[in-house]
Amino acid sequence: MLVNWMFLGLEYLVGVLLVFFAIRFFGLKGMYALGAILVLYMNVAVLKAYELLPGVQLYAGVFLGPFFVTLIAIVTEVYGYREAQKLVAVGFFAQVVFLVGMLIALGYIPSSEDWAHEHMKALFLPVWRTTLFSWLAFVTSGIFKARFQDFLKGTKGLFGKHLWLRDNAATKLSQLVDNVIFFYGALTGYFSLRTITVFLIWTTLFEWLFDYLDTWVVVKGVGWLLDQNPEKLFYRED
Repeated sequence: MLVNWMFLGLEYLVGVLLVFFAIRFFGLKGMYALGAILVLYMNVAVLKAYELLPGVQLYAGVFLGPFFVTLIAIVTEVYGYREAQKLVAVGFFAQVVFLVGMLIALGYIPSSEDWAHEHMKALFLPVWRTTLFSWLAFVTSGIFKARFQDFLKGTKGLFGKHLWLRDNAATKLSQLVDNVIFFYGALTGYFSLRTITVFLIWTTLFEWLFDYLDTWVVVKGVGWLLDQNPEKLFYRED
């Protein structure tokens, strides 16, 4: 299991390096490309399960896939919400193109010498479900976050007074909503309900941890982009 901890750390390190590389060498276009790649990666990697500790199961990509959200945060901060929406749309477009392309490829009757067809079926046929439920979860959790944060804003006490507190609470609960929809929708039939529930609990906890682990990446990435685009220093979205 030590090996799995090492690969979890490697996953995080690779994610950091990819974000920084995309920003430093390709700017906004690089973040679009990396975002699309991460979306495709997440929908395949989620089928790979491993144990981190006895009884603690995770899926591959739990630390690399969320860097897509890191990219959204960086783009929003520098270029505004509308540009971040385009990043999300590019990810969705890439996902749909990949899904349609693979379904067409799997539709061909394999030749007598084909050796990859059955492996590709096992790996890529589930993608239509991961695609459908990932975007259903994304939209639903986004609406939930906005409405719940607005509700907390109108309350009395700490949540009504402090933006960081209500934003943090709304984000954490929206991640839970996202995971409930995705895991039970996309993975039922591929894993037991017990395993899916373990996935849900531990993935949510690791995502909450990731919220803090990627903060410095967002700050550094924003700083680099502002250095490259000093006119954005006083950017305000219309």
